[in-house]
Amino acid sequence: MNLATLELFCEGARVKSFAKAAKLLNLSQSAVSAKMQAVEDFYGVSLFNRSHSGVTLTEFGQVVYKYARQILKLHDEMAREIDSLSEWENQKLAIGASLSVGNQALPCTIWAFKEKHPKVEVVLRIKNAETIVSMVRDEEIHLGILEERAGEGMADLVTKQVLNDELLVITANRKPWTDRSSITLEELRRYPVIIREKGSGIRCIFEKSLGSVDLCLGDFRVVAEMESIDAIKSAVAAGMGLSLCSRIAARREIRDGSLHALSIGDRPISINYLIVYKSDEKLSASAKRFIRFLMGPGEIPFC
Repeated sequence: MNLATLELFCEGARVKSFAKAAKLLNLSQSAVSAKMQAVEDFYGVSLFNRSHSGVTLTEFGQVVYKYARQILKLHDEMAREIDSLSEWENQKLAIGASLSVGNQALPCTIWAFKEKHPKVEVVLRIKNAETIVSMVRDEEIHLGILEERAGEGMADLVTKQVLNDELLVITANRKPWTDRSSITLEELRRYPVIIREKGSGIRCIFEKSLGSVDLCLGDFRVVAEMESIDAIKSAVAAGMGLSLCSRIAARREIRDGSLHALSIGDRPISINYLIVYKSDEKLSASAKRFIRFLMGPGEIPFC
């Protein structure tokens, strides 16, 4: 038993579903089920009532849940007291992030981290993925967050996966696109496309995926390159063309109806976001806390 397992147990009990808990924690349902079975084996009793509609706590499970929450609360109080006595809280934490995750998702994450550690001064630098890797190597930032396939050739750096996402085709929220939920790469070739600049993670991921099906960017009707994801979304919403975007970077516009999203039907492209840093030895205490904050059980507070 460890704190992460207790947190996972509490999350499964809270949402009353291993499938929902797995989705929130970026884990497979089988992994969550296996860990919960291990908890039951550890205590030698059944903690969950399982059914097709989800799970509920047994009488034994309610006891474990009550004490698990107390244990986690005590641990948080202990960590805060240690923090108040240590000097690491006064450190500056410099984070670099690629545009897709930095502009759209991380601000709320940093806000939530600051609520737990108010004395840490967090500086967020938003650049394309290629620049973030260089900044980590040059020690201009403590850690970076960027798209996995954009960060190839990073054998000299420590990398940890933190988030799963999907590459989408974004369109104006109008017909004929609103009648559709997907588009093939062959279809996409027939429409004007707006892309990110060289060095961006999204462009790198797309180009690498094209190479696996014997296509290249030159096979598409590229009408513009833009360094700003917000500029691209504005251009797409105005009907100037289609573009490629991570789901997390466009979810606000998808939700409010200013953009429409299509999955790439014949060749789904996944995006894994990584935390990247130079070495464990050089990682500051505040950076270690931020990594644990991102990778711990529970839904990551993205905007």
